[in-house]
Amino acid sequence: MNHPKVRIGTAYLLGAQGIFFISAYLLHIFLGRFLGPIEYGLFGVTLYAASMIRTCVASGFPMAVSRYVSAEPDRAEAIYRRGLQLQLGLAFSVSLTFYILSPWLAKLLGDVSLTNLFRIASPIPIFFGLFFITVLYYNGLRRYYIQSVWLAVSYVLRAVFGIGLAVIGFRVGGAVAGLVVAAVVAASGILLIRKKGTVGESYSAGKLISFSAPLILASIAQAFLTDLDLMFVKGLVTEDTAAGHYTAAKALAYAAPFTFFALSSALYPAVSRAYSSGNEAGLKDYIHKANLMLAALILPAVVLVWSNSGDLIQMLYGEEYADAGPALSWLAIGFSFLAVFIIHKTIITACGFPKISSVMTVGLLPLSVIAQFTMIPYFGLKGAAMAAAVTFLTGVISSSLVLILKFRAMIQPVVLLRILIAAVVVYFADSIGSHFGVPMIPKVICALLLYLAVLRLLGGWYLRDIKEFLTLMSPGRQG
Repeated sequence: MNHPKVRIGTAYLLGAQGIFFISAYLLHIFLGRFLGPIEYGLFGVTLYAASMIRTCVASGFPMAVSRYVSAEPDRAEAIYRRGLQLQLGLAFSVSLTFYILSPWLAKLLGDVSLTNLFRIASPIPIFFGLFFITVLYYNGLRRYYIQSVWLAVSYVLRAVFGIGLAVIGFRVGGAVAGLVVAAVVAASGILLIRKKGTVGESYSAGKLISFSAPLILASIAQAFLTDLDLMFVKGLVTEDTAAGHYTAAKALAYAAPFTFFALSSALYPAVSRAYSSGNEAGLKDYIHKANLMLAALILPAVVLVWSNSGDLIQMLYGEEYADAGPALSWLAIGFSFLAVFIIHKTIITACGFPKISSVMTVGLLPLSVIAQFTMIPYFGLKGAAMAAAVTFLTGVISSSLVLILKFRAMIQPVVLLRILIAAVVVYFADSIGSHFGVPMIPKVICALLLYLAVLRLLGGWYLRDIKEFLTLMSPGRQG
């Protein structure tokens, strides 16, 4: 059964995600060049610290509001208002706690200048919380156009105000303040345009809280897992430029998990429907082809980033960031493992086992902390990225075991071997190109063309499989 509204809504949201991708990279690359490694490092630490606390208000109550508004549209206003009350209470608590603890956190990270930056950033959860719960209220009403427009507006505002306030003379403080101003403007705008409905009987707070609590805990664990590494770099690496270099490498490496967020969103309902209907063959096919897609797209990208990390970081950020190359190489591996781990968790959760996904995520946190403390003193900046790679590799191994034991499905070994062989050929081709001084962009294009040729020669024309897989998961096909 075809649902054009859902299909069009997905297109809107993908468009907004694309705007986020572009604006985020403009923000990072411009500030990296304009501020220099030391101040950009302070911005990066503040940004990711704010991102971690913002997670508290990003998933729980907004997702609860979306879910219950969708299920009970006649009570949408009552659900929204109750969710807004709970969201504000949580957001104020988080912001106040972060503000109070700012001096202690700055001292813990070994840089008291972070205190004022943390305090400037502390209101972000309040305004982001207001904005995001309203955005997902529109999601519950299936008003995807409004949701997408406001998401896109908020992403652009972050880049405009972050860059603008830094350029006019406020430097790193202005860049952080720009994030706050963007959140204030976005929240104010979306609240002003929202048309109030009939409230009726008040909605149960307990219902929203019980739905939200596990989501909040899981999201916090995920945020700490992905962003705590920069805090360890700031606290354990003595060079003033280390945090800036690592922020630059991290911003580029984030492309891997970001690229597959759309796949995660599309995969969830398809897998859920196959599992709930008892379609075992269809479920196994989804698992196999999802892993095939991950391997076929990620492996050559990792090889090329590994081989060209120094040139890539200097091309985008400038020569001041040359020392970030080795960290980018390892982060490309680590964040690729993260992308696979996220897709595996999506499959497991969609089949009705969210506790397993949560336990795997939380279980990686102590490993991450131990790995950071162990590797950074020996390997410095590169050690933090290596620790991330070890952590997320463990996540991939554990999630793969769950898929094999529970569903008896994974990528076929012979298929993975063919892709690995093609990726190795890419590595040698890229190395030969570097030896003869071929510029990076034409060298990478030639290496990718060779990769496709080798795959076909080995008997695996996987682009066709990927296309069929994506077509099968399209909203129109899912009904």
